[in-house]
Amino acid sequence: MIVIWVLIIVFGLCTAVSFYMAHLSLANKDSGVYLFASFGLFFCIPFLIFFIKAFSNRVEFFKRIDEKIAGKPQPIRFVPHRFLMAAIIIIGIVIAASIIMGIIRAL
Repeated sequence: MIVIWVLIIVFGLCTAVSFYMAHLSLANKDSGVYLFASFGLFFCIPFLIFFIKAFSNRVEFFKRIDEKIAGKPQPIRFVPHRFLMAAIIIIGIVIAASIIMGIIRAL
């Protein structure tokens, strides 16, 4: 349970700092407002999930939300990972080829 509270604090701080930076960017009419707002939303999702998990045992409202999010447990089944590994290897080859082609063109 202590791990959940540490994660709530970390994600809460990251969320608050990101939204504060978005506010400062908006006040200064800077283009970074979208970047910091998206970081704030990115950190807000795990913050809310861990917050709901932490209070699901104490508050009935959060318990119902937790049950809706988690769903019913299902048996574990094997999922072949060959296609994912092939996609990662192909993307790695494309990135390496583009870096090498950029170096060759620069010479």
